[in-house]
Amino acid sequence: MAQSVEVISHWHQSVDGLSTSTLEYYAAVEKALRDKQVSDLQMERITASESGILSAKREYLRVRYGRLMFDICGAPFGKDFFFSWWLVKPIPGFAAFVGCAMLIASPIFVVAIVMGMLIFKGFVYLLILVLVAAGIAFAQLRGAPSDGWSAIEDTILVMPIVGLLYKKFVKPVTYYSEDTRLMFEDTVHRVVLQVVSGILSLNKLPELSPEKMKPQSRKALA
Repeated sequence: MAQSVEVISHWHQSVDGLSTSTLEYYAAVEKALRDKQVSDLQMERITASESGILSAKREYLRVRYGRLMFDICGAPFGKDFFFSWWLVKPIPGFAAFVGCAMLIASPIFVVAIVMGMLIFKGFVYLLILVLVAAGIAFAQLRGAPSDGWSAIEDTILVMPIVGLLYKKFVKPVTYYSEDTRLMFEDTVHRVVLQVVSGILSLNKLPELSPEKMKPQSRKALA
């Protein structure tokens, strides 16, 4: 995984003697999800190292909804084939440093502007403030070009006091937010199982048992 994430849930299943196409599997999952017509659902292909930075790359199908992501994989393993997905939530990394720096720097810049105005050089301090703010915003957006707001939100959430107020009044946990989160998890998992079932049927292989369809681990979101 290219970024630090918190694993919420995981599912995998191997099938003996199955030979199929990874790309066709991803395409079938993408089509089935598009047919669901879920708004704000984003899909992309990503690559991740199998181990260290010099190891081979493996392609995943990433399905994103808000701050949650499914990384879906299908690949041969010897004469067999395995299917898996990881449901993850990004962990603020550099955003934590930026958030704390902004909290400390903000009052300093305000004082600097006031002092500058008092000595008729306010425009210089204002220009510095704008340039620094633009630099921070650029760094955040560059780190997540396809999900710029999440990067900014990470910064807000890790700021002491400000983050708590934001989470309580702007982005609180509600029945609706929890319902949509659970629906996202359930929808992607059901689609993966449906596509896998179709592949097994096409290859005249036994269906997965109900026990094998369940995610192996589960962690509630904070």
